[in-house]
Amino acid sequence: MLRAVGEPRRIERAVRRLQAALRGIPARGVRLTWRGGELRTTIHWARDDGFWYALEPRGEGATARLALVLGHAPDPPGRRESITCEINLALGGANRNLAGLVAADEAGTLYLCHSGRMGGARSGQRKAGFRAYAGDAVWRPVAWPDGVEREALVIAPLDSPRLPRLLGRFVETVHRFKTGAPPPACPGLCVEPAVPDSATSACDRRLVDVALHEELAKRGLFGGTQDLFSLRGARPQPLFALVADGKPEELALAVGSLSLASARVGRGVRAILVAPAGLPDRDDAALSSLPFTCVRFRWRGARAVFDGLDDALA
Repeated sequence: MLRAVGEPRRIERAVRRLQAALRGIPARGVRLTWRGGELRTTIHWARDDGFWYALEPRGEGATARLALVLGHAPDPPGRRESITCEINLALGGANRNLAGLVAADEAGTLYLCHSGRMGGARSGQRKAGFRAYAGDAVWRPVAWPDGVEREALVIAPLDSPRLPRLLGRFVETVHRFKTGAPPPACPGLCVEPAVPDSATSACDRRLVDVALHEELAKRGLFGGTQDLFSLRGARPQPLFALVADGKPEELALAVGSLSLASARVGRGVRAILVAPAGLPDRDDAALSSLPFTCVRFRWRGARAVFDGLDDALA
């Protein structure tokens, strides 16, 4: 289980990682507006990930916090921008009054998280509504120092090279939620793991899943939201399982889940295991002996690219 971080030094380390990960094109003197206030500051546009951000210190002493101010921005920002959301992080102590938090897993990995409570949302768009809207996001229970447990949305591991892309997807989801648009596509093409995987793997899993969906759509294999694989001709329907980080236990769970799912569906299905390139030699040899087609993926920046996908679908 994740645990909320309250120690000032660990929070300071998390903030440094966040600052180091975020880059963008600066725009100075931008007027930011939100319900009940405005601010003139410098923002940075993360062009490839479709959002802008500003890091603003707020409060003093026990109320000191860092506001990560965010705006949905597929196009260059102008001189006046509306804030999509803020992620406020306490700089000392764990504070459930703030929606933002830093959490750590048992291995000490730090995560940027959000409670799901949305300020500035319309009536009926509070936490329960956002939880239902973003149900396919990475939600995990978080234990607080006083023993209380609350569910939180894991935005990204703070040491992930894909943090900006994951943060951009969070901003897009909040934007769509507040404007009443359908949630962004996250088709869930892969068989779910038999037990919940790590928060890091789950975050990467979503990016791989979206990239896989886009590649299938390019090949004409996407048939719509109700029928993902309306394939032309007599080709077997593909059934995917994903190994996101290549750890032995995750590999074993993916193989088991794919075996069970393909046995349940029966004939007419092509089982395809999607695994990272560069697995240890022992695991590579084991995969070659499985009765599945194996597609490898590697990261090109924050995007997963696939080797052998066309052969697997042929």
